[in-house]
Amino acid sequence: MWRLAGTAVDLLVQVRLWDLAVALLGLFIFSGVSQRLRHKGPIIWPFLGVVPSFILHIDNVYAWATNASRQSGGTFSYRGVSPGRLFGVVTVDPANLEYILKSKFKKFPKGKYYRERFSDFLGDGIFNADDDVWKEQRRVANAEMHSSRFVEFSFKTIEHLVCNKLLKLTEKLAVSHEMVDLQDVFLRFTFDNICMAAFGVDPGCLGLDLPDVPFARAFEQATELTLFRFLVPPFVWKPMKYFDIGTERRLREVIKVVHKFAEKTVSDRKFECQRSGGILDRSDLLTRLIQGPDLQ
Repeated sequence: MWRLAGTAVDLLVQVRLWDLAVALLGLFIFSGVSQRLRHKGPIIWPFLGVVPSFILHIDNVYAWATNASRQSGGTFSYRGVSPGRLFGVVTVDPANLEYILKSKFKKFPKGKYYRERFSDFLGDGIFNADDDVWKEQRRVANAEMHSSRFVEFSFKTIEHLVCNKLLKLTEKLAVSHEMVDLQDVFLRFTFDNICMAAFGVDPGCLGLDLPDVPFARAFEQATELTLFRFLVPPFVWKPMKYFDIGTERRLREVIKVVHKFAEKTVSDRKFECQRSGGILDRSDLLTRLIQGPDLQ
């Protein structure tokens, strides 16, 4: 008798749990779909935000984001996993961009939330700085980047990459009939161009055999792993960083590669500058900054 009663209670509990699970699932789906009907852009799921949609489109995330922008008229809001503080607005509207980046730029600092997540990768550099620190770095860099010498050097750098690398690569591919990912090719072109203009160093990403360049690969992975911090709450990535596990361990490793390259490049250029008596026939941004009066 008691055994039968116990079985009945267990069955009742299981049924109630099942009903509760179905009800929660239905509420979850209803909330997501109703939100999608009210607002354009990606679905913001309860508790999970846009993370499910982001993971579902991880292989074509740029096309997904572009489509979301198009459907929403150029601007949409997003939210990450609760109870994290990831939320914000994505916009490609020219009027909004001018307002944020020009008209009212002072009202849109990066803030602690952004700087904290990028600090390991970017430190206090211009891309992660705010207020007076940012103003001073921008003042120094802006003066050099708008000089006629640097502008001419940048033009020659692009001309060299196009004529001596990009065109030769396309000719080789046309003859061999090889398939190639154009996005990867242009990414390599951009990376080589930035490194040559900023550091005076050619990483060689746009070689005829499209080589694997450790520094370029590490930089890309560091960017992706840092962005992962924006998708999860601090109580997830901070313990991972403290115990040096998971994505945080990999992030530390690739950041080490990036910083080692940067430190060696700066050290070599300073030594080269000292050996030449402070005068180098170089026009890249790094050399100009080292030789400039602000860094003497």
